Amino acid sequence: MLIALYVLLALIAAGIVFTVIIAWKVSGMILYPRAYAYDTVVDEEVKRGHFTREWFDANVHLEEFTLASSFGYALHCAIWPRENGVSFADGKRRVAVLVHGFSYCLLGQVKYASLFHDLGFDCVLYDHRNHGLSGRAPTTMGACEAKDLETVCAWAREHYGEDALLGTLGESMGAATVMLHAKEDARLAFAVEDCGFSDLKREIALVMINRFHVPPFPVLPLASLFCRLRGGVFLGSVCPANALKDCAHVPMLFIHGDADELIPYTMMQECFDAKAGEKERWLVPGARHADCFRADQEGYRTHLSAFLQAHRII
Repeated sequence: MLIALYVLLALIAAGIVFTVIIAWKVSGMILYPRAYAYDTVVDEEVKRGHFTREWFDANVHLEEFTLASSFGYALHCAIWPRENGVSFADGKRRVAVLVHGFSYCLLGQVKYASLFHDLGFDCVLYDHRNHGLSGRAPTTMGACEAKDLETVCAWAREHYGEDALLGTLGESMGAATVMLHAKEDARLAFAVEDCGFSDLKREIALVMINRFHVPPFPVLPLASLFCRLRGGVFLGSVCPANALKDCAHVPMLFIHGDADELIPYTMMQECFDAKAGEKERWLVPGARHADCFRADQEGYRTHLSAFLQAHRII
C-alpha cells in the first residue's frame, strides 16, 4: 500500500514537472520565435511564388532607416516611395503601412506593398521587435507590437503630411497588430487584415491540439502565466475581436483563406462580426495560411482596389 502511494506521488510529481517544462517551452516559442534570417526572406518569397528575383531587383527600391520604439529598442524600417509624378486630385499623399507576420520580416510585405505602389501610394514597411533587423524584445503577438505600429504611423504622418490618407495592412500576427492598433488610431483612413486571429489564447490552444497534439489544459494556463512573467502579457489579453468593437471609425477589409490550416477562417468571421462600422470581407477559396495573395493575385488586387475606391481613398 505504501509502495503504491509512493508510485502515485512520483507520477504526480513527474506530471507536474512535465507540465511546467512544456508550458515553459510553449511560452518560449511565442516570446522568442525562431525567425527567418533577414537576408533569406526574398529567396523565400520567390520560392513561395509571390514574385521573381528579377522583378524584385528591377522594381523594388527600398530606402532603409530606423526609428526609436517607445520600448527602448530600434525599429528597422524602409520606405518604397511612390513613382515620380504620381499625385491625387486633392493633393494629399496616400500612405500604406505594411505589417509582417510571426517569424518573418518587412521583406515579406513587399508583395502587398507592390499593390499599393501601383495605385500611387508611398509604402512604409518595418520589422517587428525580435524580428528582422529590429531590436530584441519578447514577441507579444500584437500587444506591444501595436504600440510600435503607432510609432511608425506617427512618423509617416510627420514625414508625408498630417493630412495624408494613411492606412495599414497586416498579415497573420501583423493582422492582429493592425486590428489592435486600429482601436487606438482615430485618424486611420482604412485597415486591411489578412488571416489574423480573433483570440490569441484560443489560437494557441488550437495549435497545441492540431500541430503538437498536446491538450491545452493544464499547459496553456501555465504558459500564459510564463508569458506574463517573461514577456509582460497574458495570452488572454491579446484579443483583436474585442478591440474591433471600438473600431467604427475606420473601414476595414477582412481577408482569409478557407483552407487555412493554422488560423481557421471562422476566426475571420468572428472578427468581422465584432467590427463596428464599415467593413467588407473576402474569403479566398483553397488558400492556406498567409496564402491568399499567391492563390489569387489578381483577385487580391481587384478586391483591394475596389475596397479603396468604395471608401474614397483612391
